[in-house]
Amino acid sequence: MMEGTSSNNHINASQIDNLIELTENHKVNDLSEFDPLANEKPTQPKRPVRPPPPPPTNRGSTQIQASTNRGSTHAPARAPPPPPSPRSHTVSGTTSESVLLKFNENSSAITKQPARNPVSRSDLGSFKNKSASFVSYLSSNENDNHVAEEMQERKLENRSASSPDVTHIGNSQFVKFEPFDGASGHNEMATKFIGQREQLMQLLMAKRQDDYTKREPFRIFAGTWNVNGQFPTQELDPWVGCDEEPPDIYLVGFQELDLSKEAFVFAESAREEEWLKCVKHSLHPKAKYRLIKLNRLVGMMLLVFAQERHVPHITNVIAHQVGTGLLGKMGNKGGVGVRFDIHSSTICVVNSHLAAHSEEVQRRNQDYSDICQRMRFADPQAETNCTVLQHDVLIWLGDLNYRIDHMLPDLVKELIEDQHYKPLLENDQLLVQRRVGSVFKGFEEGDLTFRPTYKYNPGTDQWDTSEKCRMPAWCDRILWRESALQQNANSSKKPFKAVNLLKYRSHPALKISDHKPVSALFKLDVKIIDQEKYRKVYEEEIRRLDRLENEWLPTMALSNHTLDFGVVKFQCPSLQTVELHNTGQTPCHFEFIGKLGDSNFCKPWLTVSKPKGYVMPGEKVELEFEVYVNKNTAPMLNRGQEGMDDILILHLVGGKDFFITLTGKYSPSCFGTSIEALCRMNKPITLVEQKEITRLSTIRAVGENQLNTSEKSLQVPKELWWILDHLHKHARHQPDLFQQPGLHHEFQKIQESLDSTLPTNKTTLPGSNHSVAEALLLFLEALPEPVIPFQYYTPCLEVAENLDLAKELLKTMSSRHRSVFYYLLAFLQELLKYKDENNLNDHLLGTAFSGLLLRPGEGHRKTGFEARIERQKSTNFIKMFLRNKIEE
Repeated sequence: MMEGTSSNNHINASQIDNLIELTENHKVNDLSEFDPLANEKPTQPKRPVRPPPPPPTNRGSTQIQASTNRGSTHAPARAPPPPPSPRSHTVSGTTSESVLLKFNENSSAITKQPARNPVSRSDLGSFKNKSASFVSYLSSNENDNHVAEEMQERKLENRSASSPDVTHIGNSQFVKFEPFDGASGHNEMATKFIGQREQLMQLLMAKRQDDYTKREPFRIFAGTWNVNGQFPTQELDPWVGCDEEPPDIYLVGFQELDLSKEAFVFAESAREEEWLKCVKHSLHPKAKYRLIKLNRLVGMMLLVFAQERHVPHITNVIAHQVGTGLLGKMGNKGGVGVRFDIHSSTICVVNSHLAAHSEEVQRRNQDYSDICQRMRFADPQAETNCTVLQHDVLIWLGDLNYRIDHMLPDLVKELIEDQHYKPLLENDQLLVQRRVGSVFKGFEEGDLTFRPTYKYNPGTDQWDTSEKCRMPAWCDRILWRESALQQNANSSKKPFKAVNLLKYRSHPALKISDHKPVSALFKLDVKIIDQEKYRKVYEEEIRRLDRLENEWLPTMALSNHTLDFGVVKFQCPSLQTVELHNTGQTPCHFEFIGKLGDSNFCKPWLTVSKPKGYVMPGEKVELEFEVYVNKNTAPMLNRGQEGMDDILILHLVGGKDFFITLTGKYSPSCFGTSIEALCRMNKPITLVEQKEITRLSTIRAVGENQLNTSEKSLQVPKELWWILDHLHKHARHQPDLFQQPGLHHEFQKIQESLDSTLPTNKTTLPGSNHSVAEALLLFLEALPEPVIPFQYYTPCLEVAENLDLAKELLKTMSSRHRSVFYYLLAFLQELLKYKDENNLNDHLLGTAFSGLLLRPGEGHRKTGFEARIERQKSTNFIKMFLRNKIEE
């Protein structure tokens, strides 16, 4: 099978009477954490510097086209309106005369994330820099850096000749009209205060948004349904079209859309088109709708529709996907999201399918945290990333899979029949986890006054009578969250509530699945700018700014000039903070700049939360500095080629520079160390001197290496032997091995054992079988030279169908790499003897391990059809050995 990542189906909806299709000239963009097959895009011409804009108007907004989630970028055709409209430019960077006015009154810092690191840090317990797709990880031959590179390439390519940059103030976003390169420290704006006049005006205007904005109500329909892999054999009117008045916007999410194995490999799915057509047929007949966005990851699909009259005011539509299955990448679980602007309000919707089974509460919490941390909407004009929480309104729907604890099934069913839900809700896992603050902090949910939506016998209203006899539960939920930063912190007014829940219900009339669909109807008050009031406030603030221009130079104090991160370990984040205090009487514009000759202002293992921004007089901003070593940076640190010492330059525009010293010591790990080096270490790597690790790491992996006969050399690294021995003893019968992710804290204990302890026949690794299995995959993924060295990649693909030629080719490899290859294959063959228990097969293992054992080096990056063919060949190469006897 050839493998893909995301759907590229453009559905023709001209058959639907109440839908108005869009022309080819109007399209929107989306980004995914994975998409190695994204089409190349033409380079846009360089953008000229533009003069300061006049105040905004609501006319002339850009229309958008319904599109799927393949990550293509198109510029809509639009003539700029006389006065600019708030955020009327689209994500593809079309020509615009707009002033971006998305406000956050509570924050005074203007921030922008560094372009080099599109995926920001995750929480302290999370793995980092991961692709969202199990398929893209298992079969893709690019490493994680390519994801960041692709997102950065899209940002650069999407910038049009006259489109403005965007600056963020907390959750708020503003147009910036001067080119600025924070990573290298290049600043084309004047370094004096007057050169920042326009940006400061945007900040001052943001503080007074309540003085010139009004709100209009919109009806939002949000629905979720786990369809259990079924085709739509019923009309969806009882669910999608159940309200008397037509919604202004539809947000419709599906889970388990397609349960076939092909759904994990191919981008296309027939189920997608069938369900899309069925939803279109069931939209409210009293209005005409356009498909704004379709986003699908394996079985999760999210549809966004809007009434045709609202489409001109909907802009910046961006999609993203996050898989939270094995290694945090398999797409059977995770989330798909879409964010967009409507008038001057920002909305985000997430459709998620979290881990199953009643006992997996912690894993569900982890899935939620991973989605929040890793789902990033990259605005190519702003060169920054927006999280799901950084929107005026976030609606989260899906099969969250939280169950009912501590109750017997018969009692649960009896209480349901009596409609006595209170005892059930007291034991509802989601409500319990929310009460203790583990998940969905700051979210709201309507009262659960309907029957549990899971689990039914398909086609009936009867509870599950299968062998597993699942207990009823409210698995399917819809929650929402308003940004805490929407309200002015200095305002004495009662906080304004923009979202009001009108209805929260299930729809038992739809019976084709083992779940019942759920929907919520909201009234959302959308922010709209009053032009006359805006101009009046603008004039007042411009006069105020005039008085500030000739006052004092910017001054700032830092709480700390030295950051000591101590001992840093592989994939164990370390966090330090520095507080910036504006001690002057003028706003301070700060930015980190690169040292002479450096393209980036910091090392790749460091992330700074706010690389640039503003601090108003008397206010403080806290910067977070996170050190995180992953598979890309570990090899250099293990070899001693790079230390963990650095000096950052914090530049104060119009003022002086500050120097922040970073110190730390990296603890070498077997993760990120070469096979040749590990085979020559007779003790744990943490006990080996650095100079010896450096010497051993220089040994190449081709042919019979020059080996000091006095040195003892293993044929297989002791760390790899320990992992495989543990799995052979304890995990041969483990169901869904290599298909369930492990736990982060268990992996850290496993890593500590591998790095500091010599294995014996009696020692066992800590953690569950799934965590040890994930450690195996991470070990292979982090190898600086894969098991089959880079230079053998193309020759192996050429003999992927000829076992004899493949064996002859592998004989020319280093004996240690060859031994590791055959040792791994023998272990995998042993697992296949128990396939009825562990649910493994040669195709799944071939797909999983081909991208780890056989991957191309730098400079061999293929896209599109060629990439699919290569992935297919690499999978066939591994499957060929799995199906034949291993002789070595």
